[in-house]
Amino acid sequence: MKILLIGFMGVGKTTVGQKLAHALGQRFIDLDQAIATHVGQPIPSFFTQVGEPTFREIEANLLERALEQEDVVISTGGGVIETPSCVTLLNRADVYTIWLNSEFSTVTDRLLATGEVRPLMLRHSLASFFTLWQERQTKYARTADLMVATDFKTPAEICDEIVRHVADATVLDTTRSQIDAIDRQILQAMVARLALVDKVANIKAKHHLAVVQPGRMAAMQERLQARFASTLPSQLVSDYLKLMTETAIQREEAQI
Repeated sequence: MKILLIGFMGVGKTTVGQKLAHALGQRFIDLDQAIATHVGQPIPSFFTQVGEPTFREIEANLLERALEQEDVVISTGGGVIETPSCVTLLNRADVYTIWLNSEFSTVTDRLLATGEVRPLMLRHSLASFFTLWQERQTKYARTADLMVATDFKTPAEICDEIVRHVADATVLDTTRSQIDAIDRQILQAMVARLALVDKVANIKAKHHLAVVQPGRMAAMQERLQARFASTLPSQLVSDYLKLMTETAIQREEAQI
């Protein structure tokens, strides 16, 4: 399973990501660390040196490369949702994107406590930093498959919560795949049914038989309604028969 952790700086993506990868037996990739290794210097100095557009381009390329792996947990930088190509990757069907969310006061308290310098912190006053946090909240919400609040929780508690959600998501994906397979079988059965309808139409045309036979249609509906009375809604059976009968009549009339 490919799991991406998104969220504002200071919400704990790296710490939680490491624990989550360990709990799931998957590889962990810190995208910011991958960028620093790739460019050969710390992100703050590189960001200042080349500017945000170049940094975001490298970030997108390395994220795409990281997603080539299976069974991986990837923690991303807070601004990953600012790049359209990254958002496209976050929204991929084979990616489970989790938003770690914290209140603004929690974020600032954590950043001040660690004393860690972030590039965007150097460019914003507290008021504009809050505005940035607000703007990104909307983008995270629009992108994520799951939101997990991290306020007043330990990394272990957050990890346990995500593991429970991942288990449910895995069951959900498997069940949806089974539904898709059944839908394909139903449609294939309809194709086979229409082939038989065409065969009936040829026989009716050969012997000048009527296309519509109300007695047979009524008997078929009564028989199927009785057979599936305890397992399918009566209206569903009626709607199905109506649709298939109308389609059959159209095909038969076209051949006679």
